[in-house]
Amino acid sequence: MVSLNSKSKYRELCKVSNDIPIFSMDWWLDITAGDSNWDVSVVESGGEIIASLPYYRFKKYGLEMIRMPKLTPAMGVWIRYPSDQKYATRLAYEKETFTKLIDQLPEFDSFYQHFYWTITNWMPFHWKGFTQSTDYTYLLEDLSDLDAVFAGFRENIRREIRKAQKQLTVERSEDIAKFYEIQSKTYQRQNLKMPYSFEFLKKLDDACKRRSCRAMWFAADSLGQVHSVMYVVWDSKYVYYLMGGGDPLLRTSGAMSLLMWRAIQEASGLSRQFDFVGSMYESIDRFFRGFGAVQKPYFQLSKTNGKLMKMVLLAKDAYRIFR
Repeated sequence: MVSLNSKSKYRELCKVSNDIPIFSMDWWLDITAGDSNWDVSVVESGGEIIASLPYYRFKKYGLEMIRMPKLTPAMGVWIRYPSDQKYATRLAYEKETFTKLIDQLPEFDSFYQHFYWTITNWMPFHWKGFTQSTDYTYLLEDLSDLDAVFAGFRENIRREIRKAQKQLTVERSEDIAKFYEIQSKTYQRQNLKMPYSFEFLKKLDDACKRRSCRAMWFAADSLGQVHSVMYVVWDSKYVYYLMGGGDPLLRTSGAMSLLMWRAIQEASGLSRQFDFVGSMYESIDRFFRGFGAVQKPYFQLSKTNGKLMKMVLLAKDAYRIFR
C-alpha cells in the first residue's frame, strides 16, 4: 500500500468533504498559488484528517515567505469538531490541534495569513509567537425572505437599486475577457496596476466554471454600454463577492448596488449565506454596511523570524516614514 504524504491526503479530503471553504480547496490553490508552491499541515485521528492549515510558500530576496495567494481572501485553519463537545473541552481540543498544525509548518522568515471569520480562537498561535490584527467582513446570514432583506438595506442603497433598474439590464455573462477589461478601468482610474494578469484570471475562471461554482454579471444600458461588472464564487455554505469593477465615466448609475442585489438573490436561490469579503477601506466598508449585513471580525496572523527579516521590515517602515 502506498503511503500518502500530507498534501496527497489533503487532496483526497478535498474530494469528499463539502465543508472545506473554496479558498482552501486544493484545486483553487493549484491555480492561485501554483501546485508546487503550496503545502499543508494536517492533524489526523483514526486515519482521518480532522484539521488542516494550507499555506502558500515562496522565496524572495533569499527569504522564506508564507503569504496569501492572489484572489484568495482567506485561508487559515479548517477543523472538524467531535459532536456534543463541551465548551471547555472544545478550547482544549483547539489548543492541542492548532499546536500540532503550527509545529508542522516549515521554517520561514515571515508568515502572514488571513483566517476565516469562523475561527475565533487564536491563543495557541499567540503562545507560539504569532501576532494578530483584526479586519472585518460583512455577512447576510438569513436570505430566506428577500423582501425582508431588501427592507434592511439603507435607504440610499434601495434608491440606487430602483434607479438602476429603470436604466440598466443585468445579464449573466461568460465573457471573462470583457469582465477583465471593465475591471481594469477601475484600477486605471486609481492609477493602480492590475494585481493579476488576464491569463491568471482566465485559468481560475475556467476551473470555477467546470465546477459550477461561479457567476459573473454585467449591468449595461440600452446602448450596450457596460456600467459595472461583478464576479462571485461559492462553496457549500457561502456565496462570496470576489471581484467587481466599473467604467469610471458611468459611476453614478447605481450599477454596483444593482449587481450586489443580484448576487444576494443568487445566494438566496442557492440557499447560501452571502459574504461581502470585507475591506478596511472606509468607502468600501460604508458601501457594504449599507446592505444591512452583520459585521464579522476575522484574524490576520503574522510572525517574523530571523534578524535579516526583521531588518527588512524595519527598513520598509523607515522608507514609508521618511520618503
